[in-house]
Amino acid sequence: MTFKVFTLGLLIFVGLTSCNQNSNKQIEGQTKSTLVADKEIFSLYKKSDNIINVARALKNGNGKFDLHLYELNISTPESGKQTFTSLQQLTKQQLDNKKTELLRTYNWTTFKGNEVLFVQIQPIGFKDEMQLLDKRQEIEDKLSKALENKKLGEWFASDLGPGGGNMLYTVTDIDKSLQVVREVLQQNNLDKNVLIGRRVLVDNDDWFYEVIYPTKYSGEFNTM
Repeated sequence: MTFKVFTLGLLIFVGLTSCNQNSNKQIEGQTKSTLVADKEIFSLYKKSDNIINVARALKNGNGKFDLHLYELNISTPESGKQTFTSLQQLTKQQLDNKKTELLRTYNWTTFKGNEVLFVQIQPIGFKDEMQLLDKRQEIEDKLSKALENKKLGEWFASDLGPGGGNMLYTVTDIDKSLQVVREVLQQNNLDKNVLIGRRVLVDNDDWFYEVIYPTKYSGEFNTM
């Protein structure tokens, strides 16, 4: 009788332990959910000398449409100043109407060429340049593998400068590549400590960078 009671108790304990483990796995799975990135609907530009006005429409993870307006001052070589001005949340019809209105003045056409993402790890939080260099090299390899595995792009340049740890990748799809990059950065606890810009071509050998992450960014983007 005592042996039967012991056996029954052991079975109950094992069952409860198994349930707890499954529950923990489910919680962990929910915590490590895939990042849902915004999808770009359009980007329109208005250029006046060294001032670029941008209207960028995104479909966010909740299925809503956000229109971001910001300004770039590109008068200083290797360094742009970006100023976020407004965010409007619109329906699809409202966004279509707004695009028609914007096209009257936002009609500057960028030069066509390779898509380039510029990922910059900010120097804040690193004790010295060597520590930042080690981290950049580590993340550079991880980003390269992630992009290449999905056939989205490849590394082509990197350096360490006053702006931070710089990594450049040629990509085939900005939205998909940005999502992959952000997932890798998030996994390495760096998503809050980076700027991600894309190259905007003025001519074949002339360009500037527009910060597309964070989406409501205001500040300098020193690409040196």
